Amino acid sequence: MPNKFQMNKYSSFKRSFMTIGNTPMVRLSDNIYMKLEGHNPSGSIKDRSINNMIHNMNHGILAKKSTGLVTSGSAGLALHHIHKCKKVTRDTIVVMPSKYATKKSPSLLLKQGDIKIHHSFKSLLNSQNKDCEPQFRVLLLDDNFIDVMNTTKKFAKENEWLLLDQHHNTDCVDSHRLTVTEIMNQLPDVTDVVCTTGTGGTCAGLIKYLPSSVRVHARTSISGEIDGLGDVGRYDNFCDPEMIEGYYECKYKHKDAVNFQNEMNNKKKYLIGESTGVSLWLANEINNRENMKIVVISPDGVIL
Repeated sequence: MPNKFQMNKYSSFKRSFMTIGNTPMVRLSDNIYMKLEGHNPSGSIKDRSINNMIHNMNHGILAKKSTGLVTSGSAGLALHHIHKCKKVTRDTIVVMPSKYATKKSPSLLLKQGDIKIHHSFKSLLNSQNKDCEPQFRVLLLDDNFIDVMNTTKKFAKENEWLLLDQHHNTDCVDSHRLTVTEIMNQLPDVTDVVCTTGTGGTCAGLIKYLPSSVRVHARTSISGEIDGLGDVGRYDNFCDPEMIEGYYECKYKHKDAVNFQNEMNNKKKYLIGESTGVSLWLANEINNRENMKIVVISPDGVIL
């Protein structure tokens, strides 16, 4: 894992970028390239999908009392950045399982000085009733991710929240039309793209907008073992596992994530997370032909 110095450098580096997209691609070997999405404003690929959902809200939705988001991490940082840029002018609430609070992205979010942290819906409502100005809030609930998501959906409906549903809103998929345009401009002869699946928005967008000749690869993961990863098939959403090359052939393993993550971070050229680590492992596994040009999507990677 990155040491304390790296994490501080990582956090400050991310905040210095203000433009979504146009992220750099670097060559790692003859066949493998890495697209570094940490060069987005909040430091991850989630800026693309969260911004696209906010951008496409209609005027009726804008009348909602609060904006809510259930996430395991990086999407919360993206929404926080958008809130600070005044693109959301009402209360903004990020909801996540409390056990995720010590993970990388949630811990970075919780360290921000302008948020209010709650541990129950009752506490959150009481605070909202007292505050006159819009606030950014984080609600930590003692439950697993799926139950937190289902509970929040019910609460959001009862309390007139706009819930940014990144698991089913197709704006998340369509945000990657630009990602694909960038990839094709940076590497026109790309043959394969490797990514990870959390909500499935990135993977579905790549499949939708890449030329049909380009294969998109990913693998499942045990939920919670690697930050932001799981089995997208459990959501029954816009990401069809049958369209992903080899999706159920095996599960990503945490040791592979850490090994490749440490290898890259120790080179002191790049800083990557665990999800990029397993994607690099998979890229090496499928790299079996000389004419392959493989792009690895690094959700939060940066050039140091």
